[in-house]
Amino acid sequence: MKLIVSALLSMIIFESYAQKIGEHPIKGIKFLKSNPKKMELTKLLWKTEPVNEDEVYNQLGLEKENKGNFKLKGRLTLRNGIGFKTRNPYFPRYSMDHKKGYQRFPGLKKPIKKRKIEFEVKKKKIIKFYNQGIITSWFLNLEKKGSVESKEVCAIKFTNSSETKYKLKTFKNSDEAKKGGWFITHKYKCGTCSTLKDLAVYMAKPDLTDPVRFCTKKPTLRMIKSCLMNKVGFTERCSESWTYNADHTKKRCMGICMKDYGLVNILTNNMQGSNVDKDGNLKPCIACDEYRSGPGFKYAAARTRRWSGLVSAIKRGSDEIYKVNHFKYFKKTKNWKWFD
Repeated sequence: MKLIVSALLSMIIFESYAQKIGEHPIKGIKFLKSNPKKMELTKLLWKTEPVNEDEVYNQLGLEKENKGNFKLKGRLTLRNGIGFKTRNPYFPRYSMDHKKGYQRFPGLKKPIKKRKIEFEVKKKKIIKFYNQGIITSWFLNLEKKGSVESKEVCAIKFTNSSETKYKLKTFKNSDEAKKGGWFITHKYKCGTCSTLKDLAVYMAKPDLTDPVRFCTKKPTLRMIKSCLMNKVGFTERCSESWTYNADHTKKRCMGICMKDYGLVNILTNNMQGSNVDKDGNLKPCIACDEYRSGPGFKYAAARTRRWSGLVSAIKRGSDEIYKVNHFKYFKKTKNWKWFD
């Protein structure tokens, strides 16, 4: 009898110390169970901590956050989450005259894209984008040939021999990062979701649609953030970027999504099926999120599946997935080949 009780206690204690991503123990995640090498990598990633998160975030240069002092400017104009460590990338929105407003940003050329869903045209032909000015400039120049933004990479370097503490740093190109002994972790600059723990979440859970949707139905920004941290497993700053994205999409895409899926289906979370139509184009609700909330999220969060070399639940072309081998970070896995 004593042996049985002892065994049960041991199991309880072991389980309490088991590594968990959100609400799920790593060893029980279905995708990882079928990919043993990625399970081992995930366990290593989950033990790591960045030493310069504040530095990385401050380099984003987003607007001053509201500290919870209830000033109208912070709560109604900038719409920051009270107590959040990060600032809302979508406010204040960037407005400009369609003919000369882009001159405020020297690097911004031909700002009007064909996709009108990305901006609103107000009276007197004032164009209003769905994010801050610094993001408008960055995003519209992102894929321009020869631009600095199109070549940037985010890389990591461990600061201790146990490979648990590391720094994040943005480099102008991959060659510059590699020459300094850094390991590339995703395409473009670093942001709030660039940590290795957030990479572990993306990697372990190929389809985050349902758990994220569950969290985004919470009534307040703080509750959404808490759910994303505890249920899904994102780090605090990354959870805030996902929270801002979800809140913005609800406000800017609700009408389109209701028409696309139907109110009852949205309320019951019955939005299954393909995210693209027969021609391969994103369905209206997904497209709205992609074009109205996407730029702000990508700028602040930085890490996405495609930019991290991971396959997305939404069908994408193979040329859109950046090639990166995450096994190279650790001595134990550096000689393993990446696979999906």
